[in-house]
This record gives sequence, structure tokens and C-alpha cells, in this order.
Amino acid sequence: MKKIFVLFFVVFTSTLAWSAENVASSSLSINSKDLKVAFKGEVRHLFGQMARNLEAVDFGKMPDGIEIIDISGCKGLKITQGKMEIRVDSWVDDKGLLERFKECRELYGRNLIAAINGSFYSSRGVLGPLVSDGTLPPNLRQIPGSLSRCFVASFRATKGRQYWYIGETSIKGADLLRYSFKELAWFNVPEIYGGIDNLLGGGGWILREKHDVHRESYERQRFLFRREDQTSRHTVIAQDTDRNLYLLVFEEGQNLHQIARTLAKEPVFARVRDAFFLDGGSSSSIVLKEKYLVSPLYLVDKARFSSVQVFVLDAQW
Repeated sequence: MKKIFVLFFVVFTSTLAWSAENVASSSLSINSKDLKVAFKGEVRHLFGQMARNLEAVDFGKMPDGIEIIDISGCKGLKITQGKMEIRVDSWVDDKGLLERFKECRELYGRNLIAAINGSFYSSRGVLGPLVSDGTLPPNLRQIPGSLSRCFVASFRATKGRQYWYIGETSIKGADLLRYSFKELAWFNVPEIYGGIDNLLGGGGWILREKHDVHRESYERQRFLFRREDQTSRHTVIAQDTDRNLYLLVFEEGQNLHQIARTLAKEPVFARVRDAFFLDGGSSSSIVLKEKYLVSPLYLVDKARFSSVQVFVLDAQW
């Protein structure tokens, strides 16, 4: 408790000093909204510096098929189709991502290796469509709305093989489980194998077919971020031409256009074609081997109700 008090005292005094310095150095009248945006950005920056993430070496040897990505302003995982599987997890209490991960690891075993926070949420439930293990979770309220939004999904095909897709749909509820979903939704490949296994939606576009389409998330998908939240953390799901998935957190200070440029130009993302964002800000976090690969922004785990989990396959294909 003492450490937390000291931490908040440092943040408060630092941001107060920053505000005073900027007000004093300006002879112009300051718009209160601009000051709020700048002040909140500075607080995020300070907390981001304090939430120290572990380095790749701290996680030891990684199984074949999962790779830690660590570049300036972005950290996450690349997972290989055929060597890993994904599962959409859901829960209804106030557990954060790490606590929920540990709970699931006791249930599913140590093949559960990683998880990233999921869709946007309110106090009433998750703000997007969700399918887990081929069914709609019975106790979780889904509030997907009527707009067409992005999703990540897995389908189970012959020999139990799992295939991964990114797409867009306004379909919700039991209609997600019908065969016609494959024909009515938009997918990033022409052929979809098998039946739906897992799906997590409610996100907005960043890249589609290697083109920066982040404006669609504002104009067509109607994501209305406050100015101070446009450069907050972003949780991003991406997929490359080999069907591998990238589970990423982009640190504060970057807007969607800057994230699109990074995905298009950084060598580590050279094969990435499609990407969309899920819930960000204080919810953004990644757990790997029961530790934070990306720690919560405000030192309190605020991920709720949904996540994408990663499992190591015993028999790879």
C-alpha cells in the first residue's frame, strides 16, 4: 500500500509540475480540452514508464510456433497456424487477464501458454459477438450492436485441424453458429474450412489487404474515440499471408494511422495483410507463461469478460 501511495504521489506531482510549466510558458489562452488531452497523455506516459514489462529472455525457451515480438512502441506474439491453437475465453466476474489465465491453466493444463485481452465491454457485458468452443457462452451477455465490425475466428475442419480467419460481420447471436454465416460474413480469404469453433468480434479496421483503411473504423464502423483516447494503447490482432496470427499491443502515443504505417513498413510485419483493433487503453495487456509480457497501463488489470487464449498443440501439422 505504501508503494502505491508513493507511486501516485510521484505521478500527481509530476503531472502538476508539467501542467504548471506549460501554462506558464504560454502567453496564449489555453483551450481546456487541449490541456485535458495533453495532461491525460502525460499521465499515460508516466504510468507506461512505470509498468515495466519483462524482456523476452525472462520467459525462457519458447515452444516451436510462438515468437515474441519486441520493437519500438509495440510488443506481442506471433503464433503459427498448425503449431498453436486459439480459444476465445469468457468470464463474468471482476477477474483481470492474469488472474483469469491462471484459473484457466488449472483447468486446461500447461498447454495454455498465452492470452491477450479481448473486446470492448460495459458493466453489462461484452460489446461484440463471441463464440467459445463452438457455442454461445450461456452466462455472458453479448451486446454487439447493429454495425458491421471486425472479428477473429477459428474454424474446425477435417482431422480436427483449426484454421484462423479475420473478417467483418453484423451477424450476432445464434446466427453465428448457422452454416450460412460463412456465406453472409466477409472473410479475408475466399475459402473457409470446417465449422465455427471460436469467434471474437466488435473491432475496427486498421489494415485490409495491406491497405491502410483505419478511416473506415471512424466513418463506417462508427468508432467515436475522444481526442485524448486516440493515442492511447491499442490491442491489435493481425494476420499474414501464411495465415499466422499476431497478438499485439501498441504503446500509448500512437494513433491508428501510425499503427497502420508500422504494420506496413516494419520488417517483422512484412507479410501482414489484415489487422484490426480490439479494446485498448487500460484494458490492453498480454500474459505469457503466467507473467505479463505487456503489463496493465495503470498497474491495475482492467481486462474483463473476454480474451484470446493460445494453446500449444501436442500433435503439430
